Parts: sequence; C-alpha cells; structure tokens
Amino acid sequence: MKTIAIDKYGTAKEFYTAEMPQPVPQADEVLVKVHAFSINPMDIAGRMGALGAPFTDLWSFPLVLGWDFAGTVAQVGDQVTGFAVGDAVFGSVSSAHAANNGTYGEYVAAGTKELAHIPAGLSFDQAAALPIAGMTAYYGMKHNLNLQAGQKILIQGGAGGVGLFAVQIAKAFGAHVATTASENHREMLEQLGADEVIDYHQTSPAEVLHDYDAVFDTVGDIETGLKVLKADGQLATIAGQPTPEQQHDQQKKVAFQFTNGSSADLTALADLVTSGKIKLTLDVHDFTVENVIAAHETIEAHHTTGKIVIHVTD
Repeated sequence: MKTIAIDKYGTAKEFYTAEMPQPVPQADEVLVKVHAFSINPMDIAGRMGALGAPFTDLWSFPLVLGWDFAGTVAQVGDQVTGFAVGDAVFGSVSSAHAANNGTYGEYVAAGTKELAHIPAGLSFDQAAALPIAGMTAYYGMKHNLNLQAGQKILIQGGAGGVGLFAVQIAKAFGAHVATTASENHREMLEQLGADEVIDYHQTSPAEVLHDYDAVFDTVGDIETGLKVLKADGQLATIAGQPTPEQQHDQQKKVAFQFTNGSSADLTALADLVTSGKIKLTLDVHDFTVENVIAAHETIEAHHTTGKIVIHVTD
C-alpha cells in the first residue's frame, strides 16, 4: 500500500512516499481502507521524536505517523462485533501504534474502543477531522468539567483546532462562553457562538472575567485561568502541568486532562455536526507527500485555523 513515511526524526522535509505491507488486524481490530485523515500537533511532535515512551519503544523506521482517520471497513477481526465489511467508520488508532500502522497510508488497523459509524450527512473528510481534536474538546466539556446549561466557561485559545470545537460544544450545552483569541478571529468565533471574545494581546481575561464556573485551557496559561474561576470552580488543561500550589488554590479544582473517549462520545460528537451545532472549518488537500509536508509546516508555524485534512480516496 502507498504510505507517506519518515526514515528518521527531523523536519517535515523527511517525509517521502513509500510502499509498505498492509497492516494485519488483530482479533479485536478492523482493517480500514482510509478515505481521509487529519493532521494534529501530536503528529508534529511524533515526527520530531519528541513524544518519548511508550511511542518510541514501539516505533521503528520506516515510520508511518497519524492517528485520525475515516474510511470503510475492509476486514473484521474474529472478536469484533458491531462492525462489518463495507461500514463507513471514523476514529483514531491506539496512541502508541506500531511503526507501519499510522493513518498516513491507504489502510490502517484499528481497535473499536474509539471507532464509530459515520452518520448520514457526514463526509469522510468531515469525519476525519473529528477524533483527536473534537474528542478532546467533547471529553473536556462532557466528562471532565461536566458543563451544565447556564454555567459560565472560559476557553483559552478558542481559534485553535481543539478550541474551535470547545467553543461550539460548550455553546451547544447551553453555557455562556468566553474565549481568548487574536482580534482577527473575533468575527469567526462570534459566528460560532462565543458570547465574549477577548483579544489576549490587549487584555488579560483575568481583568474582565470573574466568578466563572469552568476554564478549559488549550494554551498553557493556568495561572490566568485560575484567576477567572469562582472559589469552587474547576479548570482542565491540555497544554500544561499544574503546579502543586495551583492544585491547592482554595477549593478550585485544576488538573491536566487525560482524554479517554469512547465510540459513544464519537457518535455524540458527529451528531452535533450533522445537527448543525458544530460547524467544521476544514482545509482539504490531496494525498501527496508535498501536501503532508506543507501541512506540517503550516501547523508548526501556527498558521492554521480549524483542521487540515488529507483526502486519500473517494
């Protein structure tokens, strides 16, 4: 099968086109013919060799990166139920996948814990954009922060890949949503439902927001987030490790989020898209090594808004 791989850690220029054997699914896995995959900051860290164990313990070269995918089931393991050959599915592969089992290829073997059927009205390109960024935001709102209608939440970094999902999911849950972003993203975020957009270049949210129920931090500014919270509020961060002092700030709860999503969460996330409560911002490109290189370089330069998707086949 065709893949886009690397032979060593380094810059995006290390990518090249390689023919590799199809992954062999285990008894509890399905083999998926990939129609689209999306690219995440995690991919960039993997390419640079910055993820460490357990990733580097399992990886060898040539290495196929990638986690998010959408496609059709080509083979079903003996222990798999609920999925059949020909099903349109989307999800993500195990975080520490084998070296030749990333999603930058024509086939991927995937477990069913974070695999879901693609609902009517959702394209492969749209579905491929959801798993890691969308699941991270959904898990934060639904399970970690337990966000309720009428509560107030600050989402730090609303224009990023995870932030765009978080703003819309929080709004769908009925919360009052404030977010930080550059001024050039204000109009877009307001159109997506943000009640307040704070230009962090000009104003600290701690100067204008008070007594918030929750903070979802995607930028690593935990200290500012804590100042926004009410005494018994809670903060979840995906971008930094709270210090012991921050973890014992009055009655406030602060913790790094470990996302443990499920098929049901993916299905709920997809339903929010098909119902129009989440609008996707996609930048779709064909399956070429040049486009993967450009995607990595764009994400590294922090020039993305929304998700970059690579379209493999119809």
